[in-house]
Amino acid sequence: MTSTRRSSSSKRGTPSPRRPSIRGRLAGARNSEWLVVLPVVLLCLLGIVMVYSASSAAAVASGSASWSVALKQLGYLVVGAAGATFVAKAPLPLLRDKVAVVSYLVAAGVLMFVLVPGNPLAVSVNGATRWLAVGPVQFQPSELAKPALVLWLARYLDLHQDQEWDWPKLRPVLFGFGLLAALVMAGDDMGTTALLSLVMLTMVYMAGAPAKKVATIGGAGALGAVGILLLGDGFRLRRLMAFLHPDDYKLSEAWQLYQSQIGLASGGLFGSGPGYSRAKWGYLGPEAHTDFILAVIGEELGLFGTLVVITCVVTIMWGGAQISLGAKDQFGRLVAVGVTAWLGFQALINIGVTIGTLPTKGITLPFVSYGGSSLIMSLLGVGLLLAVARDR
Repeated sequence: MTSTRRSSSSKRGTPSPRRPSIRGRLAGARNSEWLVVLPVVLLCLLGIVMVYSASSAAAVASGSASWSVALKQLGYLVVGAAGATFVAKAPLPLLRDKVAVVSYLVAAGVLMFVLVPGNPLAVSVNGATRWLAVGPVQFQPSELAKPALVLWLARYLDLHQDQEWDWPKLRPVLFGFGLLAALVMAGDDMGTTALLSLVMLTMVYMAGAPAKKVATIGGAGALGAVGILLLGDGFRLRRLMAFLHPDDYKLSEAWQLYQSQIGLASGGLFGSGPGYSRAKWGYLGPEAHTDFILAVIGEELGLFGTLVVITCVVTIMWGGAQISLGAKDQFGRLVAVGVTAWLGFQALINIGVTIGTLPTKGITLPFVSYGGSSLIMSLLGVGLLLAVARDR
């Protein structure tokens, strides 16, 4: 009896490994949500302020109120936040079984529609047909392709997760991605095409595809990009040459890069102060509040402001990775991977262009740059991350 008591007492005294409680798992999910929500809110608020600062001079010069562009951005922010809230409450089975396919078909259809010859709603800027306009409202269909590709690809890879990673499994992936990429490229948007490629490769690799096959697909895509550069109209090739030899093009294709670097360098540690940027006075062209807004941030808020933006982006990516790791199924995990890759790579490309480590591309800084399509779709991406987090 004594030995039995000792034995049972010993068992009671030995701590046994315990699974995290439901409360603990929910707390982890909430922490991951805040790692995404808080930096997104900070970037959006900073974006409103910096869009006002970067666009006010041009707005007054065009006869509009100094705050007119920032007011539009605020309206886009409200719409995007409402959409993100709605998407965050959507059950993942609905997103997988209904929304994924519908969003893909809608994105492909809208991209085809904008390319219809003689389309009265299509708008071309600098030779690129990327926008649809209804009255004063413009929409960039290529932005719709980003969440559509993530949802469709996550659904396909989830449904075929037990299938061997051979080329028959990869063909539908390449066809589905290739259709959207070709339609985006037909609108002369190579930057978004490259971004979609990176998102697709990341999702396929994280779904378990062998690195060799992923590298083969990526290599084929790189060769295709080289072919487009060599056989295109020469504008992209000149941009590439301006990136490689900026001194030879500093009065033409490399002009914005030079002005961007001057603005960043002149900002110092804490900047010249909000509203006191000189680069926004025509030196960055019409892109001061869009593609090159980080240069204005760097000049007005200095290295400190630039590092705040980068820290927010890294925190969002960390939160997205945590949400992905905690997802309860393959579909949710891949949606989180896809959205995190989309937002992360887009920010990386924009920052790289601004500081001169990547050739110039028309890619906005998520949540900060002016642009209704980009801001609304990026916030919908955040809604998808929150939907995955809350499904755990």
